[in-house]
Amino acid sequence: MIAQKILNIMTKIGPIIKDKTNTEKGFDYASSANIIIKVREAMIDEKVIIIPVELKQVVQRGNDVIIGMIYRFYDTEPNDKGECDYMDVNVPGEGADKEGWAVYKALAGAYKYAMTQLFAIPTIDDAEKDKYTTDSEQNDNNNNDENTNIQTEGSLDENNIEEILGNPEVNDFEKIFDLGG
Repeated sequence: MIAQKILNIMTKIGPIIKDKTNTEKGFDYASSANIIIKVREAMIDEKVIIIPVELKQVVQRGNDVIIGMIYRFYDTEPNDKGECDYMDVNVPGEGADKEGWAVYKALAGAYKYAMTQLFAIPTIDDAEKDKYTTDSEQNDNNNNDENTNIQTEGSLDENNIEEILGNPEVNDFEKIFDLGG
């Protein structure tokens, strides 16, 4: 049933607004935090977890690192045979850093893109959000003083980060990328 649960997760995650800018290269992108928050909530609802299974390759070129990762998306609810279905996703990651953080950036990129690709999550510019809002939603927004949009539910901002994340510790984030040496 993992395929059905992936479809269910896809329906729960709408477009994510690009909330960061790479000023050096001149492009906007959706932060890992915004993507992880949206995906995490939907995955919890569907009882699906993601586990890094294998680091397939590491290629270093100066300050750049390119990796190949396999992430496993598990359905935690056993099927009729008492087994948990899963789907493996092979994804590259790339990171560049002069101070030794390139591998971690590559891991974060691979993790982010495993989710965005598997769940077909579109990232949009803030100016494009109106394309994804129906006329009735726009009228509701105009009639109510609440300014709801795509990013509001489950998005990361300074006012709701503790509500969304609770009180995570450094170990919580390190477990995400534990490759089990």
